[in-house]
Amino acid sequence: MEFWNNIINTSMIGTDKKTIAANELPGDLSIAIETITSNTTIDKEEKFLQIAALSFNYRRSGIMPLHKETISLPVAEPEEKTYCNANTLQVLKDILSEESVPLLKFWLEHCSDKQQIVLPEILPVLLAKGAQEKKLQLLVAQCSGKRGEWLGRFNDAWNFSQQQTAEQTWQTGTPEQRKTILREIRTTDPNVARTMLQQTWAEEDANTKLSFLSILPTELGEADIEFLESLATEKSKKVKDEALELLKAIPSSAIVQQYQKILQQSVEIKKEKAMLGLSSKKVLSFVLTENINESIFKSGIDKLSNKKEFTDEEFILYQLIQAVPPSFWENQLGEAPEQIINYFQKDVVGKKMMSALVLAIRRFKDANWAFLVMQYSEIFYLEVLPLLPLQQKEYYSNKFFEQHPDSILQYALENNREWSIEMTRNIFRHLAKNPYQYNRSFYNQQIHLIPVSIVAELEKFTPQEEHLRNMWSNTSDYITKLVTLKIQTIKAFNQ
Repeated sequence: MEFWNNIINTSMIGTDKKTIAANELPGDLSIAIETITSNTTIDKEEKFLQIAALSFNYRRSGIMPLHKETISLPVAEPEEKTYCNANTLQVLKDILSEESVPLLKFWLEHCSDKQQIVLPEILPVLLAKGAQEKKLQLLVAQCSGKRGEWLGRFNDAWNFSQQQTAEQTWQTGTPEQRKTILREIRTTDPNVARTMLQQTWAEEDANTKLSFLSILPTELGEADIEFLESLATEKSKKVKDEALELLKAIPSSAIVQQYQKILQQSVEIKKEKAMLGLSSKKVLSFVLTENINESIFKSGIDKLSNKKEFTDEEFILYQLIQAVPPSFWENQLGEAPEQIINYFQKDVVGKKMMSALVLAIRRFKDANWAFLVMQYSEIFYLEVLPLLPLQQKEYYSNKFFEQHPDSILQYALENNREWSIEMTRNIFRHLAKNPYQYNRSFYNQQIHLIPVSIVAELEKFTPQEEHLRNMWSNTSDYITKLVTLKIQTIKAFNQ
């Protein structure tokens, strides 16, 4: 409304420099404006204030919408799914009021699994939530039905509710939607995902390229080498560096093969006399070969040691060991993994190299070596914990939780799978002692990981310190509230 802008401008520069003319105001106010301007008993400032007050109320009263007979809106198609019952919708409303994204995701997953949709009355709120939380959009679309698709046509922010093919979303979707599509396809068909990426690569900016490359570690393999090597000509150094890091995680890539060749010439098993020369034993020998291609120092390998416990030559070997797959050592040394681990631990230099071996296990996601390191290593290496089978992961997490509570908790949060009751007990003992760090917001975000059975045990975790007890009591009440919504969701969809 231009007339209102004129009033604001006048109020800012003053009535001495500008006055409001009748032709600047809506015609509906002409009679009232004439009465005000013709009043000789008040000054120009008072006239302006009266005109402003009148215009303000006129503006607030609204206007009639444009009406054209030729405009017609298509009706929404008939729904194909059944509506949720009253109980499930009431739980949804309670979850929305609690503003817990994990609980909302939990509810939507149950709704989608049951092939149900929400009633039209709650669709605007749900679609608005989907617009805010990109990771919920697919679930929101599945639970919005045909009416949700129809509403999406009138609001660009809700367009995600319209069913599109993966190809359409990849071509026209938002950056977040495109990442989601790439991540999903990369999991099910890595080659198709890579082909999609190659087709649009030249059109992407550097930041978008980096975000897409961060998805490629999923199902990374030999078929990706050609594409990643082609990125050596990219203008962005960050993109080139990221592509190189991905190549370093593929055993058959040229850079990893180059590293292996140096280690083949530098590390071997030798026999050493023992017991006054009456017997011999096998030991590892670490001697950096002189035959080194200088190009490796352009690939991220440092020439000089930045660790006081390593010589320069040892540090080069350390970097190379963490950059080759653990299975390399089985061929190089001709021994079983458990024996190789033993060799590393018994050798003076090998002990220093153990952490590099562990980093290699993590880099190449070797679950077998991770399990064997846990069994045969003299030290507990947290880095390999995520690679273990679920049962072993739980066992070692619970066994070493008190020594490494924050690190194991972080891995448990990344697992995205509901904790076992024993794991939850260990975690809650730690959380209860740190109620300021782990407040309501923390539990709100992690409620999907918390088993409902823990509610009966919350009092057991009450801290001994008196100043923490009251806070834990309030936190326990909040946890109970969140868990109750979880229970109600399960029950409502199983009625």
